[in-house]
Amino acid sequence: MLIVLNHKMNFTCIEEIKEYETVLRDYNVIVMPQTPFLGLFTNGKYILGSQCVSDYNATGGVSAEALASLDCRYVMVGHAERRIVRGENDEAFARKVNDLIDNKMIPILCIGETLEEKEAGLKESLIEKQISNIFSRLTVSYDSIHIAYEPVWSIGNDQKPSNKEIEATLAFIKNYLKEKYHTDNKLLYGGSVDADNVESLKKIEILDGIIIGNASLDINEVIKIYNIVNL
Repeated sequence: MLIVLNHKMNFTCIEEIKEYETVLRDYNVIVMPQTPFLGLFTNGKYILGSQCVSDYNATGGVSAEALASLDCRYVMVGHAERRIVRGENDEAFARKVNDLIDNKMIPILCIGETLEEKEAGLKESLIEKQISNIFSRLTVSYDSIHIAYEPVWSIGNDQKPSNKEIEATLAFIKNYLKEKYHTDNKLLYGGSVDADNVESLKKIEILDGIIIGNASLDINEVIKIYNIVNL
């Protein structure tokens, strides 16, 4: 099972991130630090990933070519916070996916519903729309894209769907991808994942990986999660 550590905009002290990286070296995880710290992650079993890539060529952007030169192998695309805070849309996400795959990196494409959309019974139609809006604009193969189901209402808090609900949603996504796009993508889950619930999550057979947010900031919590996943 893939373990993705999403630091978001945390760790702002270079000495703090160096100490974290030193401990992380023994663990086979995907780590996504803030962009300024990407170059510090070069010495371990971990795999480097990025939280972002630009869909434009202009000052202040982060190019796929630059990420590839750092041996970055995974890049997150479409996270709810990018949609909500930065106003990014599916057209921009499709440009990013095209660019990443052209540069031999693996996009982790995030999809998921808000609480209002869930309560209105719109989750499945929204997921279909998010996938189709992006896939219909791609000029590359779909096969290497990883799909991360991240319910927006579960990010950064203690709320989490039941295992039954997560499994049903992942099954819906898998079937939709197979039927419409004839592809079998890896599926990840993100949303309040920690050492207390990861053992139950790993029992979901069609789940290929987890994305850890707040819990990824505590290296001891990361080690606990890693050990539970790899028992």
